[in-house]
Amino acid sequence: MDTQNLQRIGFIGAGNIAESMIRGLITSGHLDPGEIVIADVNQHRLTQVHQMLGPTIARSNQDAAARVQVLLLAVKPAQMVEVARSIASQLRPNQFVVSVAAGTSLGRIREALGEGPRLCRIMPNLAASVRCSTIGLYAEPALSTDDLGPVYALLSRVGKVFRIENEAQMAVVTALSGSAPAYYVMMADALIQFGVSQGIPQELARSMILGTMEGSASWALGGRVPLEQLWRKVVTPGGTTEAGIDYYREQGFLDIFVEGLRRSTRRARELGDY
Repeated sequence: MDTQNLQRIGFIGAGNIAESMIRGLITSGHLDPGEIVIADVNQHRLTQVHQMLGPTIARSNQDAAARVQVLLLAVKPAQMVEVARSIASQLRPNQFVVSVAAGTSLGRIREALGEGPRLCRIMPNLAASVRCSTIGLYAEPALSTDDLGPVYALLSRVGKVFRIENEAQMAVVTALSGSAPAYYVMMADALIQFGVSQGIPQELARSMILGTMEGSASWALGGRVPLEQLWRKVVTPGGTTEAGIDYYREQGFLDIFVEGLRRSTRRARELGDY
């Protein structure tokens, strides 16, 4: 293999998270489509992603593994060990293998890969497509931040990277980062639909609610104080916000929400081996 002609990055698995990361990497200007290789057992999906974004389609998983410097395994947890075993012979010691699967521990992946490539796992989210993902990263303890430089360089193009020191916490990161965008957007959708039910046009309601979400996030990020202090500034005794909050408290809204996070975390652990 001529290492001077390696593509920069490869994906085994071309599902939604791979697509979002590929889109973010390309639109960042950091990579050209031809520097990205994709492989998947679903040929229709490969063609679809290629037509949308332009990455190179590998002949096989093994071909993808042999051609790249950084290989992301974006397959389902149940497939991870089998896929890792199937590509082990194609990997090099100076290569990076990055798991994007919930649950599966680095120990299981390392056992399947054998000695060789540098190994870490991440939990991004679909906001990678607009380069705003939050990305939890857990790496084998022997790898320093400098060692992981090429991985950080890629991931930082699609979001903010946070190194997690305790691998068991990756299940919580899955709930807080990987799954949480669904919860935020689901809530936004409920707000929009309420507006529509009250006679506000769909597009106006959508623009107002998503703008409010964006503004609220910016306000919270810039506040540098506990978030409770911020939201309490919105609450006037006897006012409209208090009426809504009182009802949410009566119905146990926060308890229900937190229980959903617990169940998401538990499911992430069920998918792995903690």
